[in-house]
Amino acid sequence: MFNVVPLLSIVVVAYFGVAFSAPAALTHPALWMLTTGDLLVAAGLFVLYLEILKSVRTSIASVIDHGLSLALFALCLVLFITLPQAGTGTFFLIMVMTLLDVIAGFTVTLAASRRSVDIGGPL
Repeated sequence: MFNVVPLLSIVVVAYFGVAFSAPAALTHPALWMLTTGDLLVAAGLFVLYLEILKSVRTSIASVIDHGLSLALFALCLVLFITLPQAGTGTFFLIMVMTLLDVIAGFTVTLAASRRSVDIGGPL
């Protein structure tokens, strides 16, 4: 059953559960202004999608890409902890995207490589 239900629907239901039970916990519901940070997060989500698509490759370039993704996440984490300019909600979400890139990249690559290896051959 969970294979056909989008898992993001859980987040949407949780959002509206909070929005209707404690509207002040999210923001003032009457006015929303698109900020530069919102645009950066939206652009980051599209780039994250492209990064996950790149993870399907099983080559040396893919291994280097995953290593650089891990280094980027580590750099973002250090910047988030040490720089006041990086201590924002927008940068935190971008940092979470870099973490998801690392996790999804290794997971997708392992799953793709497992399917491409034939162990044992025909009996």
